Amino acid sequence: MKKYLFSLLITFSFFAADAQQANPELQSLIKQSFNYFPRFRELEEGVKANEQRVGLAATGRNPVITGDASYTYVNPVAKVNFPINGENKELQFQPNHNFNTTLSIAYPVIDFGKTKLNVEKAKEELLLSKQNIEFTKAQLASQVTAIYYSIIYLQKAITVQDSVIAVLEANRQQVETRYKNGDALQLDVITMQNNIDIEQNRKVDLQNSLDKQRNLLSYATGSDKLPAGRDFDFIQLAQNTDAALESARHNNYDYIIARERVKLAEAGTAIVRKGTAPSINLIGNTGFKNGFQPEIMQYRYNYAAGVGISVPIYDGGRQRRQVKLAESETRQQEFGIETLDNQYRKDIEQARSDIRSNQERLQHTEGQISAAREALRIAQSRFKNGISTNVELLNANTNLQKVELARIQYEYQLTTANAELARLMGISYW
Repeated sequence: MKKYLFSLLITFSFFAADAQQANPELQSLIKQSFNYFPRFRELEEGVKANEQRVGLAATGRNPVITGDASYTYVNPVAKVNFPINGENKELQFQPNHNFNTTLSIAYPVIDFGKTKLNVEKAKEELLLSKQNIEFTKAQLASQVTAIYYSIIYLQKAITVQDSVIAVLEANRQQVETRYKNGDALQLDVITMQNNIDIEQNRKVDLQNSLDKQRNLLSYATGSDKLPAGRDFDFIQLAQNTDAALESARHNNYDYIIARERVKLAEAGTAIVRKGTAPSINLIGNTGFKNGFQPEIMQYRYNYAAGVGISVPIYDGGRQRRQVKLAESETRQQEFGIETLDNQYRKDIEQARSDIRSNQERLQHTEGQISAAREALRIAQSRFKNGISTNVELLNANTNLQKVELARIQYEYQLTTANAELARLMGISYW
């Protein structure tokens, strides 16, 4: 009963997780990427090709009809003299000019399940090609999500940088005024301008990174328009490791494709095992040809019908080795799922650790920001009243900048950790 309730709880958590969705702008960008990204057209053609393979495999049940026409000149041919009514007459058993038109049919009656197995394997390949499309969608959605929140992070960082530069510019003007009044040194003015130049260069670096992310967004979606969103509002996930891993096993396309590859390998093994099975066919042909006695040049209708059976007898051990190889490939695919379990447990625990640590950092940062703002306010007042140096002011400004950038960094890292956990769990948040 407890096991049943636990399974029910896990299933409910899957539905609850899938019900969580990203903000509409991110959803729109992800869906836009599905329509734009050229890779999907390639994969869709692969699906169409596998659909054709299913139909091709099914034709193994259909009869094969062939038409042939031939002309052969033969010389010499068998001849013999017979005495007829006291006279020797030449009797020719084959004409020199041989004409033959034939319509042949071979219809498979019994193939002991070979065609059925080939159709099933082709269907598994078709399903795998469709799952590859969904896998690529999940990967692309994760990439677009990373780009989207990277852009938000960089825009926020640039806003902080603009604020820092504005404060430094105001302080520089104060220093210049004091220098003109003889209350400050030229070195103070140079130092302040140098700090402004340093912060301007940092802004240039941030802007360069933002431009690169814009290019990546254009690569993935076809649009280089920057998102309007300004919040780190990705869905929050709180599953424990076991529940998250169970979600990954059911929803992540790494697992889905791995299981499909096992089925495909099993289908291939079943086909190989049928390699020694006989096949029974109805055969027949009809047509016109010459060469029938007594008028060997006369073009006459003829037909034949029968049953054929083909039985493999000896292949030098090839069949046995092929079966062993196919079984080994199946086991390899099965072990691949265990490898996924090991890898995904590690990645899920890492993502959850990142979520916890960044949540704790954010809690500590709020107090730091309040203290840094108050310290800057005091430093500005002291500097304005001439009871402190510009060094104290620069230190206060730098400390506030560091704390505000740290908060943005922690919010960004928390968002990316949640996005990574959602990817691992196979949540279709778009």
